[in-house]
Amino acid sequence: MQRATGTMSTLVKSQAMRRAILRPASAVSSRDISTATISTDENLALLNKQRNLRPNSPWHIYQPQLTSVSSIANRATGVGLSAGMYALFLGHLMLPAFGVPFDSATIVSTFAEFPEWFKLSTKALIAFPAAFHTLNGMRHLSWDAGKLLDLRTSYAAGYAVIAASAVSGGAIAFYL
Repeated sequence: MQRATGTMSTLVKSQAMRRAILRPASAVSSRDISTATISTDENLALLNKQRNLRPNSPWHIYQPQLTSVSSIANRATGVGLSAGMYALFLGHLMLPAFGVPFDSATIVSTFAEFPEWFKLSTKALIAFPAAFHTLNGMRHLSWDAGKLLDLRTSYAAGYAVIAASAVSGGAIAFYL
């Protein structure tokens, strides 16, 4: 019994020594902390006061950059183009069941009857996001491949994507 206690005491001392070596007191800051019990209402008031001191969004902290804005725009154009394609698909699928003709020939003939300004606007609303999404997607793929990652080439590629999107989107909208 005496022997086991002595062994236990030695074990505890060696663990304490290990902790002291691994975490020396000079590296671990310590301060006296006092706590007080507060009511739920006081807790909520304190929480709301602290929330008012914090910014609500990273947009208030960070300045928008070309890379972040183009990434968000890439996602937004992808969502918009996908929503349009799903709407077109569901229209092809569901409207004929209700007696509304919505096949490709009907869409083309209806679109041909619209005024030129409406046709151009509709084509531009599809062409510019599609061009930007495609070209910016290629830029993102180049990042995945480890290319164009430094700041200068990243910005150059970003401006090139914007310029190429404007040119190709305009060409698609005006000439097709």
